Amino acid sequence: MLHSLSKNIFFHQRNSFRNLICFQTLVPFSTTVTQDQPPHNSIIVDLFINSFGFTKDEAISVSKRLRFTVPPKNINRVPDLLKQNGFSDTHIKNLIWKLPKFLSSKNETLKPKLDFLQELGFSGSALVDFIIKNPKIVERGINSCLVPKVNFLRSFLHSNENIVKALKRSNWIVYNFSKTVDYNIEILHECGVLDKQISQFLLKSPRFFTQNQDRLKDHVSRAEKFGFKKGSASFIHAVYTLNAMTKDTLEAKFDMYKSYGWSESDIASAFRKCPSFLNISMQKVKAIMEFFVGELGYDPKDFASKPGLFTYSLEKRLKPRYEVLKILKSRGLELKCDFLSVANLSEKDFLKRCVLRYVEKSPDLQEAYMGFCFRS
Repeated sequence: MLHSLSKNIFFHQRNSFRNLICFQTLVPFSTTVTQDQPPHNSIIVDLFINSFGFTKDEAISVSKRLRFTVPPKNINRVPDLLKQNGFSDTHIKNLIWKLPKFLSSKNETLKPKLDFLQELGFSGSALVDFIIKNPKIVERGINSCLVPKVNFLRSFLHSNENIVKALKRSNWIVYNFSKTVDYNIEILHECGVLDKQISQFLLKSPRFFTQNQDRLKDHVSRAEKFGFKKGSASFIHAVYTLNAMTKDTLEAKFDMYKSYGWSESDIASAFRKCPSFLNISMQKVKAIMEFFVGELGYDPKDFASKPGLFTYSLEKRLKPRYEVLKILKSRGLELKCDFLSVANLSEKDFLKRCVLRYVEKSPDLQEAYMGFCFRS
């Protein structure tokens, strides 16, 4: 069902990305309704209290936000459907509180949406969590919104598993943002960013693509000023990093590195070598500086050429490795390379060069290293 339905919609709309961005649509309501809602309906209030466990004040509040009157005999119809799909009484109460009008949805239109999401990969608690976080999905049409959005994601993410991951990270499927995503992808294409990288960032941070296009263009311009070249593999990483912080935060980070004796040229060079370097929190940077400078006696400028060090975990990587070197030194097995080089080794290379090669002379070294890692 999902494959054939998606295929038909996709090929019908393939020549217009604009059609892949859903406009706001409302699910038809299930009954003949009265639009002039009184302050509150006492029958509905009683039903909310008795059927869903609301207090009287909560029930009155919800009834006032229920723009359409639902006949009492139909009040449990949608909740019963949801219960069949794993929703608890508490989940349903939360949904009613967030979006009272979902009670007026037609089961004939709601059930296909639930089926669609389940076939996509949302099942059990995952389905419940997704709808609880995105209750307005009951208002969106399956053919006018859900299928086109999923088809767009599939063109980059390829698998249902990846699509589900992206949707869990962002509720963009239930909101209308017109051509924003299309424009932003076009901007990135013009910068030489490959579809493979766009796919990675769609999966990592879908919201990155929903920002205002003028804002994205500003980040692109700033990345170029930092010396990043369009078409390079690092360009989108630089743009993403600049997008992740305000200019005030960036200025504060520059001031922090300057306080350690770095020049603006040092900072920019470190950024080019490791674009995620400027995304690291100031608290973490200060803790790592305290370790290397305060405890080990390094010069702060020693790290300008090795910014990747700041991306590592102090407790899970840097300190355990230093403890291994201390053990080796105490046993006369000191390495010829310095700790900064050891810290940059991959885990596989570190174990091979600094732990396993000494297993005969220090049989407890590997166990000690693992102990340092888990202790931290």
